[in-house]
Amino acid sequence: MEQAEIVEQPVVTRLNPALGAEITGIDLSLPMHPEQIRAFRGALDNYGVLCFRDQKLTEQQQIAFTEQWGLLEDFPEENKTVSASTVYNVANVSAQGEHLPETDHRVIFQKVNALWHTDSSYRYVPAYASLLYGIEVMPDDAVGGRTGFSNMVLAYEALPDDLKSRIEPLHMVHSYEHGRRMFASLPPLSNFEKNAVPPVSHPLVRVHPDGRRSLFMTANAGNEISGMPLEEGQALHRQLVEHVSRPEFCYFHKWKKGDLVVWDNRTTLHKAEVYDMGRYRRVFRRTTLAGEGPVLGPYSQEVVARAKCPSVK
Repeated sequence: MEQAEIVEQPVVTRLNPALGAEITGIDLSLPMHPEQIRAFRGALDNYGVLCFRDQKLTEQQQIAFTEQWGLLEDFPEENKTVSASTVYNVANVSAQGEHLPETDHRVIFQKVNALWHTDSSYRYVPAYASLLYGIEVMPDDAVGGRTGFSNMVLAYEALPDDLKSRIEPLHMVHSYEHGRRMFASLPPLSNFEKNAVPPVSHPLVRVHPDGRRSLFMTANAGNEISGMPLEEGQALHRQLVEHVSRPEFCYFHKWKKGDLVVWDNRTTLHKAEVYDMGRYRRVFRRTTLAGEGPVLGPYSQEVVARAKCPSVK
């Protein structure tokens, strides 16, 4: 089987001071060498978001490339995949090519994604990374339609010390059903979906194996802080959403056809920028890499043990 040429030092170009890099000279439709996948993983750790330009990927080729990174997530949602349970179609266009009206629930789901979030945060073990491939993108002169990213490591580091201390022990509730609370016209969860993804609670401050800390939150799967009065928790949530929206933490990606964008769900948030859904078609295909364990906070037993004995992994 033909393989991609080994690139010992891939050409990496930073896209934004906050996060994001472009990698060139790679054809992702071909099997990768393990060294290349390790290089991509390292680049994702460093930059949070990677953009591979000018790709031509079938659904199966995208799945195959993703599988070289690790295990894929199955999507718990019903009726949003065409052929594979590991593929999510992010589109305002049906599988048959029909431009869907804004009232169609498949389009309304895209509006839920217009709020800051990290994929699969409503799972006990959230996703590691997402891979989104641009099939139909906005014209160059169109307004909106970009994908925004926010660096949660930088956002955490920029918090004042008193706010860091306040949120250190706190958790946030993440619920897949929250989108229905925002858009009442969406169909209710099926019994399958309720059983597959019940609400979960994750630490607001995520501690990574390398010792870095980041915010871990969502705006499309919740707005409630565990252990706080509802209104007080929602006020804190609004404050944090406003904070992560600051330009110095963010990069907005303007899509070109054939872009494959990979982002780290552990250290970034993302959202779809609002656009005229009735005028423009927008079609993307997403695969998602499963996480390797639950979110660890400052008071998680593993983190405490690591702090007492740095040799503990």
